[in-house]
Amino acid sequence: MLRRIQSLQEKDSMKTRREVLQGLIVSVGGASMLTGCGGVGSVTASSMTTGSMRFYNQQEAALIARISDLIIPRTDTPGALDVNIPGFIDGLMAEWANTETKASHRKAVEEIKNMLDSNFLVATDTKAVQQLSALDAQAFSGASGYGGYRNLKGLITRGYFATEEGALQEQRWEAVPGRWDPCVEIQS
Repeated sequence: MLRRIQSLQEKDSMKTRREVLQGLIVSVGGASMLTGCGGVGSVTASSMTTGSMRFYNQQEAALIARISDLIIPRTDTPGALDVNIPGFIDGLMAEWANTETKASHRKAVEEIKNMLDSNFLVATDTKAVQQLSALDAQAFSGASGYGGYRNLKGLITRGYFATEEGALQEQRWEAVPGRWDPCVEIQS
């Protein structure tokens, strides 16, 4: 599976819905299995605060926070900043990622910064949304060179929907939707 993910990143290709769901399942399953690994399992979105970044410098943290907030803003449900997705990604990079992944991610963040206008962090929400929407359209049009942005957006969305707020309030997930019948005869 890891080899397949790496080959997708190398090809800079778009992910299919099946691959996104597969990544989400791996993320949630992996996080639940890490609880038995000491402190590593404690890397959750709510366990980090933006003031205690361990991987990102201040500029990178501000960029990740701004992008996260624009991708999943606060509405009637909590947004990405409310559940501290920037802190979650920072924790993943600091605690989980190997040296190669860290270098690749840092390079991707730098490339994203260069793709956006220099005033992105201080621009009005309307201007920032326009800039990010243009980047998003290019990234998902099949153009090459946008794998870093697509990966970051995937981290943001998977991280958000793996939180209690994202799963229960945004998706309104129910443990057992409907009736469960343990013995059902199957007729052919």
